[in-house]
Amino acid sequence: MATITHAPDTDTATEAALRRDLAAAFRLCALRGWDDHIATHMSARLPDGTFLLNPFGMLFEEITASSLMRVDLEGNVISPPGHPMNPAAFTIHSGVLAGRPDVNCVIHLHTLDGAAVSTMDEGLLPLTQTALQVIHDVAYHDYEGVADDLAERERLQADLGDKNLLILRNHGTLTTGETVGLALYRMMTLEFACTAQIRALGTGRAISPAPQAVQDAMPAQVEKLGHAFVDLAFWPAMLRKAARDCPGFDS
Repeated sequence: MATITHAPDTDTATEAALRRDLAAAFRLCALRGWDDHIATHMSARLPDGTFLLNPFGMLFEEITASSLMRVDLEGNVISPPGHPMNPAAFTIHSGVLAGRPDVNCVIHLHTLDGAAVSTMDEGLLPLTQTALQVIHDVAYHDYEGVADDLAERERLQADLGDKNLLILRNHGTLTTGETVGLALYRMMTLEFACTAQIRALGTGRAISPAPQAVQDAMPAQVEKLGHAFVDLAFWPAMLRKAARDCPGFDS
């Protein structure tokens, strides 16, 4: 299908940067094979309280900064006017953004390994260093069917609470962040941990969770690291990769 383009509604550096960052996140996920045809979605909150969302019907690999649609928390499509919106996308993203004023980006995926872990009673297991980095920050939300019921937003908010990663049981994964870079870093960490778990369990061999003392110490280590790693190293590197491998994403 043809790429949908329109000029940003407000000519501000903040909106331009958010559009660029969110478009980069879509393209980077497409490179990893984390897209699910035209399903799944990401959002970024704008300063005026509206938010950017991928237009329904576009592939992740087609997203550009200018093609992102702008909607409000009441479900009105501000631009491009009249463009159809994925009802499940609005339910999930408006629910999380409305319930968490500290969150400015939400990423939701249906990957094979994330979906597989979402079916397990135990959820994410403390098997790898990568899992230990996020397992203390993971919440769970029971499957309710296709997320087109706006009443589910309150249950999403309650289940997420003050955590930043959510495993949607029988469904997929979701991460949040103050920035697009932080939400993507959390998603990459969660998905790596899910893949490692599926591979380890698939061997049929006995598995050994990380020592409990290390599990208990990891949250403090993650807190000590803070967000500087993401802001100063990870996200600039990801933008460079997007520029190399996904030319035109920022148009």
